[in-house]
Amino acid sequence: MNGFYAHTDIHRRMLLDDVRNRAYLDALLATVKPGDVVLDFGAGTGILSLFAARAGARRVYAVERGPMAHVMRRIVAANGEAERVRVIEEDMQNVSLPEKVDCIVSEWLGTFGVDENLLPPLLMARDRWLKPGGVMLPQSVKAVAAPVWSRELSEKLDFFRGHPYGLDLSLMAEATLDELAWPETPVTPEDYVSEPQPMWTTDVYADTVEQARLPFRASLSFKASRAGKVNALVAWFTADFGRGITLSTAPDRPPTHWKQYLIPLHHASEVEAGTEIRVEYVCIPAYESFCYHAWSTRVGSEAWQHHDTRRTITASL
Repeated sequence: MNGFYAHTDIHRRMLLDDVRNRAYLDALLATVKPGDVVLDFGAGTGILSLFAARAGARRVYAVERGPMAHVMRRIVAANGEAERVRVIEEDMQNVSLPEKVDCIVSEWLGTFGVDENLLPPLLMARDRWLKPGGVMLPQSVKAVAAPVWSRELSEKLDFFRGHPYGLDLSLMAEATLDELAWPETPVTPEDYVSEPQPMWTTDVYADTVEQARLPFRASLSFKASRAGKVNALVAWFTADFGRGITLSTAPDRPPTHWKQYLIPLHHASEVEAGTEIRVEYVCIPAYESFCYHAWSTRVGSEAWQHHDTRRTITASL
């Protein structure tokens, strides 16, 4: 993995994320048997490869095409696993392994799963290198969303629209409405205006490479569970590793480095209990580590509101 993942800061955040690391460690200890061969796709610092070695793997192929491969070699050597963990600095599509593998482990997850567009090369590796009956970790990933009231978003928009310092910064408010954000103030279940619903589920055994290259779409209809205001959606993922092991970034679970996505509406809307909130969402694969996003929302009988991250990207060029 390259680009964003070439910088050590994100790797520090991942290494400090105990929720993430414990889920992968538990899954590898429960899955890998002595003598197994493991492929770690997008291995980064090599922590998952070292977990696989601890679980008893005979060989781990740690594939990382970016400059972090040099860091990984040193970390692997420092932990005495340079013989069992083979670091391969190469694009996964160009890798030629000497054998097929019993398990493919990868931390390919974006803030709601598929949004880093790393699923296609992962599935190509599965088709090429996984033995029949082999194991993928994680096995499936579900994206989830809920409408919320975000005081943080409201205050941010009010600032840009309020002529701070006597300046017209309203363009920044408009740009904010076409961007996904990581909330600085954690969203809590108390902020939900309706119960969460699944957006889509990715099955890394059943999904094809061709499917993974298509847009991911969700058509949702929420019913407000209480009177109040709604001005955003919050989105997250739950990854299933099998054997009862999961990793969830939901607001009611321990915090992770992913946080959640805060997805804005054009304006805050008043709702009563039972008001329908409709959402049409599409995540569009663009290039590695990046997707475009577009979403439309309708609250009650109001007009549809339309958002598209490509508008902000184009305006910034």
